[in-house]
Amino acid sequence: MGGLFRAPKPVVVAPPSAPATTTTTTDPAQAAEETAAAARAEVRARNTRGLSGTIATSARGLLGTRSDFTATRKSLLGE
Repeated sequence: MGGLFRAPKPVVVAPPSAPATTTTTTDPAQAAEETAAAARAEVRARNTRGLSGTIATSARGLLGTRSDFTATRKSLLGE
């Protein structure tokens, strides 16, 4: 059962070579400062997206803000 087109041949990608690791001695105070700076940046990013991630509706939802929706809205059992 042949078709008009052949199946594409898989592309062989060479694995990336690992960079040579260099040993550097870092000051413990400098390492602590870098860790603290990374933590501050993470907290700042989390705080900026916190308010935009919330849903800004009332306790009744969107239907509670307009009075003309209450008449056409299906009633729930017990309302």
